Amino acid sequence: MKLYGKDGLKARLDDIAAKGRLPHAILLSGHEGCGKKSLARYIAQLFLCENHACGQCVTCRNIEHDGHPDVIFVKTACGGKYAMEPFRGVLRSTVVKPNNGDLKVYIFEEADTMLPQHMNTLLKIIEEPPEHLRFIFTCENTSLILETILSRVTEFEVPDTGVRDCMQCLADGGVDPKQAKELSEMFAGNISKCRAVLDGGSETKLIETAQKAAAAIGRRDKFGVAAALTEQSGRHELVLVVEYLARILRDALALRCGGETEFFGKNEARKIAESCSENDILTMLDAAFEVCKNEIYNINPSLTTAYFTSKIFGG
Repeated sequence: MKLYGKDGLKARLDDIAAKGRLPHAILLSGHEGCGKKSLARYIAQLFLCENHACGQCVTCRNIEHDGHPDVIFVKTACGGKYAMEPFRGVLRSTVVKPNNGDLKVYIFEEADTMLPQHMNTLLKIIEEPPEHLRFIFTCENTSLILETILSRVTEFEVPDTGVRDCMQCLADGGVDPKQAKELSEMFAGNISKCRAVLDGGSETKLIETAQKAAAAIGRRDKFGVAAALTEQSGRHELVLVVEYLARILRDALALRCGGETEFFGKNEARKIAESCSENDILTMLDAAFEVCKNEIYNINPSLTTAYFTSKIFGG
């Protein structure tokens, strides 16, 4: 399995596995889209492959394609949160012996979205696990993990993937080199976001909404901006749209200063550059950065949209 931009961490894990010292409970922390899930699959290969993640055997291939019966991904539900009853069902299944070998690996994704009661139910089994169990947790924010859990796991920080490695990953997957370069630079090496755009997923819709808002700015259409931003279902989506809008605004500013555009909304950036002064664009960027910075304060999407729209048009 190719782990792009993770050579140092991979070598460290390989060395630990070769010495037979892989911890029974591992926490992988890192930013969204940095490759935590891929690394979790690789660690599962280290646990289950007789040749320490050779990448060629049936076990490794099944793990890589999420088809191994002894590697269980536990995912969030109910609006991005863990639901208690299915969670208990997963824990009950831990008493079942492995199907194909000696070990069974549970991978808990987005562990920082667990409630304290979820984590508390894990304490005993992590502290004194049956011989056949191994655990891998992934998270973005370790401060949301209970200290009692952190003290029972070994944490590995997963580095972000650089632009060059992201380009190579996309190119290896058959993406046109020019498009791979554009996406990698636009998303600062975030492979997951690049793939989401290529697959026409939610990132594509967010970018399209940002382009719609940018087009309204170019027309000086206050209501058009507000209408585009209110299409979002929550504060996180709103902030992502504003982040993409800020990229278009930066391109518009670059054009005003004789530079070139880099983001998808090239036409929208050009129209903004034609209709707005440098000071206008800087004011809009300040407003966009303020919205993004305030996401942690549980902002109200409707009020934030009204405030942002008012700010960018000098209200």
